[in-house]
Amino acid sequence: MTEPIPNARTEKADNAPYRRTSVADPIHGLIQFDRNDPTQNLVLTVMNSRAFQRLRRIRQMGLAEFVFPGATHSRFVHSLGATYLMMQTLDHFSRSGKGKSVLESTYGNTGIPLSRLLMLGILVHDIGHTPLSHTLEDVLDLKSQGLLHDQYWNRKILTEDPELQKLWKRFGSGLPEAVLNFMGDGAPKHFMAQLVSSQLDMDRLDYLQRDSHFLGVQYGRIEAARIISNMEIAHLSNGQEVVAVREEAVPAIEHYLFGRHQAYKMALHSLDKASEALLKKVLQRFQWVRQQGIETGEPSEELYQLMTDGKRLSTEQYLRMDDCYLWESINKWASYSKDKLLSELANRMLRHNLLKFVDLAKYGFEGASIQEIRPVYEALENHYEKRGLAFDFCYEETLVHSKPMYQPRDAREPIWVLTGRGSVVDLREVSSFSLSVKDQTNLKHLIFVWDREAMNVLTDALDRYLPCAALSVEDVQQENERWL
Repeated sequence: MTEPIPNARTEKADNAPYRRTSVADPIHGLIQFDRNDPTQNLVLTVMNSRAFQRLRRIRQMGLAEFVFPGATHSRFVHSLGATYLMMQTLDHFSRSGKGKSVLESTYGNTGIPLSRLLMLGILVHDIGHTPLSHTLEDVLDLKSQGLLHDQYWNRKILTEDPELQKLWKRFGSGLPEAVLNFMGDGAPKHFMAQLVSSQLDMDRLDYLQRDSHFLGVQYGRIEAARIISNMEIAHLSNGQEVVAVREEAVPAIEHYLFGRHQAYKMALHSLDKASEALLKKVLQRFQWVRQQGIETGEPSEELYQLMTDGKRLSTEQYLRMDDCYLWESINKWASYSKDKLLSELANRMLRHNLLKFVDLAKYGFEGASIQEIRPVYEALENHYEKRGLAFDFCYEETLVHSKPMYQPRDAREPIWVLTGRGSVVDLREVSSFSLSVKDQTNLKHLIFVWDREAMNVLTDALDRYLPCAALSVEDVQQENERWL
């Protein structure tokens, strides 16, 4: 039988003992949950599920630890931190009559208060991540298959995982569909869902602080408390309800946007991209070896299925995959694969022996691909042919673009600002910042090659055919070695 959850915290018995769960967090300090609060009890119950506990074993920043050794924090602790910030936000809104009324109102005809959907939505927003988070999504190009975590796996896990299905029967069978629809998956996105996913949400307010802390940089030191304490529910001129921030908090928002822009530039380090390029080659070779029927040492059936036809994976199969699963596969390929190239590539991942790189942008090259300079491309091809190396597995080309500081209204809902005169406007209208950063601005145009010998061949050819080059071979070597 379903056990309904009361709609408000005040429905608990007045003499009920205070049962709390406390978690020490390096970013937010002591995070406390009250088990007598129906929504917080739901959050803790979901948090203890196998599907959510899996996030402990998924790195928040993929392979960034190859460059920034401290970046080993997990999706679990990020989700916990984002949930804490949502609790702070709900506490802030509940102090005003209008905010409290909105939070206690129910979503559609579900009977579920918006406050519960906000808490559950932020908690599970990353529950469907692949191993290594966005890194593996990008390396396998899961977007082209429609298999991104927020496009596909979040829904599949929330609605099909047997343990969660039992949990929903206990707390309310309509919860998973309600939270998905609330977030815009199957229904128009609710305006309060902007607190979960938007250009200013609890997800970003947590990961900026957390990622900068573990990267060891300062760009994410934002004023989250100031931003949250200045949030209000307001109306546009057409009557549409939105979450807005009072004008006095604009400097804090500008600092937040600039910090995020700079943090991405730090995270998009050339060696981080070199580690991704090597992982891509490992997985491409694994797939090729499997298709040839050669013994790999570890078949990694779930991973192979994800690479070839991911929609055939069951929820149970998908939940078996985490960072431990991926690294154990790589470890076994390195030791037991009958294919020497797969073994070598896997060993290079384990030894942090990354591909070498050259940044064409520093040579003044503005073309789409190095193939436009045929003599340079052919020089590298000939070098690999003489050494008996397979070009496809010893070469990768990557364009690294800047992230937009602030997206225009036609691309994403703006950050709304409540001015001192009572009007609600786009941040762009009141900010003193130049918020326009082109999406396609190339920061780097990286060519990855097998080793230093191949890098020397490439740089020599570039020196011959791009005589205006500002870099020497020694410059390139120094750039490769500076962070090793």
